[in-house]
Amino acid sequence: MQNVSKSVINKIFIFFLIFCPFVIFGQDIPVQEHGNENDTIIGNSNIMPPAVDSTSVGNVPKRLSFTGDKADRTLFTEVSRIDTAKPINYWQITERTGEIIQGKPDTTLTEYFHRTHVEGYSTSMAYLGNLGSPMESRLFFERADRSHFMFMDNYSLYNQSINNINFINTKIPHSNISYQRAGSRPNREERFQTLLAVNFGKKLNVGVNLDYLYARGFYDSQASRHVEWGFFSNYISDRHQVHILYNPSEYINNENGGISNDYYLSHPDYLNVINLQSKEIPVNIRNTWNQLKGKNIYLNYHYNIGFERNTELTTEDGDTIKRFIPVSAVILTMNYKDKKRLFYSTDTASINKFYDYRDFLRKGTDLRDSTSYWELSSTLGLSMREGFSSWAKFDLTAFLTQDFRSFTMMDTISVKREASQKSTYLGGELAKRTGKILRYNAQGSLGILGYNLGDINLSGHIETHIPVWNNIASLNVDGYIKNIAPTYYENHFFSKYFNWNNDFNKVRKVYAGGELAIPHTNTAFGLGVENVTNYIYFNKTGYPEQYAGNIQVVAAHLKQSVLYKAFHWDNRVVYQKSSDEKRLPLPDISLYSSMFVEFKVAGVLRIQIGGNIHYWTMYYAPAYEPATQQFKIQDEVKTGNYPLISGFVNCHLKQTRFFIEYYNAGASLISPPEYFSVPHYPVNPTVIKLGISVDFIN
Repeated sequence: MQNVSKSVINKIFIFFLIFCPFVIFGQDIPVQEHGNENDTIIGNSNIMPPAVDSTSVGNVPKRLSFTGDKADRTLFTEVSRIDTAKPINYWQITERTGEIIQGKPDTTLTEYFHRTHVEGYSTSMAYLGNLGSPMESRLFFERADRSHFMFMDNYSLYNQSINNINFINTKIPHSNISYQRAGSRPNREERFQTLLAVNFGKKLNVGVNLDYLYARGFYDSQASRHVEWGFFSNYISDRHQVHILYNPSEYINNENGGISNDYYLSHPDYLNVINLQSKEIPVNIRNTWNQLKGKNIYLNYHYNIGFERNTELTTEDGDTIKRFIPVSAVILTMNYKDKKRLFYSTDTASINKFYDYRDFLRKGTDLRDSTSYWELSSTLGLSMREGFSSWAKFDLTAFLTQDFRSFTMMDTISVKREASQKSTYLGGELAKRTGKILRYNAQGSLGILGYNLGDINLSGHIETHIPVWNNIASLNVDGYIKNIAPTYYENHFFSKYFNWNNDFNKVRKVYAGGELAIPHTNTAFGLGVENVTNYIYFNKTGYPEQYAGNIQVVAAHLKQSVLYKAFHWDNRVVYQKSSDEKRLPLPDISLYSSMFVEFKVAGVLRIQIGGNIHYWTMYYAPAYEPATQQFKIQDEVKTGNYPLISGFVNCHLKQTRFFIEYYNAGASLISPPEYFSVPHYPVNPTVIKLGISVDFIN
């Protein structure tokens, strides 16, 4: 166990008093307001945060969120109509049926700063230390099920997908340019992002976005390069609702297998290398890369059937204004995905040595493992809309989905293995999205044909208001039952260093959880519990393994913000416990705390000065396996019990946000400096980070 002396604790305390601020996300995200009678109606009469499409695999984590955003779930807010008087409207849609969800633009000062680095995506995030590298949340309830192309899963927070892209309706052209940078030229990390959205009339919007990331890495052979862009469009009228997305991407990551000896970082005096720079620390692999390429083409169409109803409003000529009332909708969704992966090296001797315990499956050949996957999913649905009559108290939707999947991988140099899957799902949803007291959403799907025959996915969400201390608090309750088949790659994989053919059973999951949020005290408390049967994990040798028994995970979280005049302090603490820490290791405690003072200069320049800290208790953190790009269990090295401290200055001037951050400032205060995020993968050493984001609304 790492020891932190009292003198070090005192230094940390002084650091926070002088240079640190803590209330993260101190501002509320602007929410949509009620529109007038002339607004265009979008499908549903009202929207609450819905349950995820029940046939989705991967992509979406569990509902019990620990990210701390105040707008995680906005209760009883009507966002169903485009208020043409507002400059910009944002929304998202569900993947299968295209139901509209309230969007959340990145408009807050603190949120922009925090999410420019990986730690900002969660209370506790494990990653390989470099921007753009694979990552996994240390919080079990934030992890999604494995997708059909598992190699992309650990990049999910970088992906633009139909589950996280904002569709836009803007009264005037809207664009944003963001740029961040850290380090000197040899190890510099940079990320450039841009967005442009333009309306052609009130109904049609067209937009493009670009995300370019290039992080050379502060350690040898660690560079990351991501290029991703997207074209998106939507057409919204009374009768027709169309959403389109075209999204190609390419990710390339240099693999180094971690540093060869942790003492180079934590105890350099033992190795007599006290003045060794991070780039000079020996690593296990060199000249080896993982490349991921793919694209997503998506189309969703709703045809609304309904009637016009007179309103109490009139035109200037005295004519009665009519409003379209949707009764039902016909839904059609087409979703095509293709992805390719290449694991290759120009230093075969080095990587063969790294895997010297293996009986190589393709001896005498260079490393060039490849696999590819494509999927075409089509959904036909019919929905009855809530509110068109006094007896229509809820939305009712039924859908039929057909999935076609194809997989290809190398068997030998000249032979490829090919496989395909077909699956048919029957599903439905019952939702009440209006009401001042109670709202709910329940949906489910059943695999009726093909590979996923017998798959069951049922989920539900309830939200209400309750009186607390002479005020109103919100209560959210979630749950699901899943019985899902393993993915193709969990059962089958062939490469130079790994080869498996499994016949795993279906994975069964039962979850229940909820959160009580008290707005007037800035407090939120949540509790969740899940039971997993036939849990699939990657064992110490890097191979997938299934445990036929039951594993229970219980987690509780507390979010508390304090605001006194210019002083802000925000805290998030998560406690979680796994009943089987050998197969599913988790840190007992994870926390994030941020403290800052906020003030204005000349009435226009808003400034926040402070600092933050990430911390988790020590545990046997999963290790990263480059040949499969998965995290595997291990019992040799513990990580944690190290406070990752950073200081920052955030500024906001009109439509511009910018910051300067002193990242990992605690490295100069804490000894030994064991800032490992994943075993043998340290985060970046102390470095200055800069960022700027400019909104152009013309």
